[in-house]
Amino acid sequence: MHIEFIQMAHGAGGSATMKLLEHVFFPNFRRLGLQPENDAALLTLGNGETLAFTIDGFVVDPPFFPGGDLGNLAVHGTINDLAVMGAKPLWLACSFIISVGTTGTVLNRIAISMQEAATASNIQLVAGDTKVVEARSQTPQILITTSGIGILQTEKPWHTPRLRPGDQLIVSGTIGEHTLAVLGARHGWFQHDPIISDCASLYPMLEPFHPIAGIHWVRDITRGGLGGICHELARATGYMVELWEKDIPIDPRVRGWCEILGYDPLYLANEGKALLAVDPETAPQVLSDLRRLPLGKCASLVGQISSERQPWVVLNTSVGGRRLVPAPAGELFPRIC
Repeated sequence: MHIEFIQMAHGAGGSATMKLLEHVFFPNFRRLGLQPENDAALLTLGNGETLAFTIDGFVVDPPFFPGGDLGNLAVHGTINDLAVMGAKPLWLACSFIISVGTTGTVLNRIAISMQEAATASNIQLVAGDTKVVEARSQTPQILITTSGIGILQTEKPWHTPRLRPGDQLIVSGTIGEHTLAVLGARHGWFQHDPIISDCASLYPMLEPFHPIAGIHWVRDITRGGLGGICHELARATGYMVELWEKDIPIDPRVRGWCEILGYDPLYLANEGKALLAVDPETAPQVLSDLRRLPLGKCASLVGQISSERQPWVVLNTSVGGRRLVPAPAGELFPRIC
């Protein structure tokens, strides 16, 4: 299918994004070694070590929001793409595209935030580039592209080929805060009781689990939310993914505001949560250990990979019914990143 024009929906992480990848990028880049099924490529060195290598782009309006900003989002987002593969993040490089009219104060705040986030995570920021472009809107913007390299620490990567029917799905915490934090900052919502973004590095939470063989796959839950990630999981395996609505952890304020605003929390973006696919025998211990960690205290067993050969996502509802969870078709919310 020919894509005539690029639309905002093509960047939302849903079915439109997948069509863009399948019709433009996969056909041209697969022969060059593209590894599209995971958040980072795995590169084996001659000495037997395996590197994880990733790249991501970041833009957010406004650039500062409760719990984070464009700077630490760029660092943490790249760290997380390495950490969910079972790698220890070590090096970052970044590129800034800065529109004319951006104030030096804003740019400096973002650079300081990146420096602080990298220092806290013991990451070296070793290379970079800057470009200044004409502003395309009344509001100047900064776009950051960040690449990262880490060294695999697990015996086997946490990646798609290891998924299997029966794997239990564990989410590391409550979902949806990031989307509402950004929208709240943009529109002046929640001023008396702000919703805080979950923007954080996942490596400290995931590092203790490196020796556990029963963890098969991990992903950070970003664009498209839990629903979008589960559709990627179903598409990658060809098996149905079952979710249990009553077990999905959602902060009461997030749930309440979703009901008022008409949002489905399953599709809200996160920047500090992970979904783990774990062997059934290992899942109870992994869940118990996660709950002892600061970032995993609200972890919950939320579903499983079914043995049914249908790439669907099914939600077992709190009232006893079952419904299909559609793939996010496009931009469900005002663009946040």
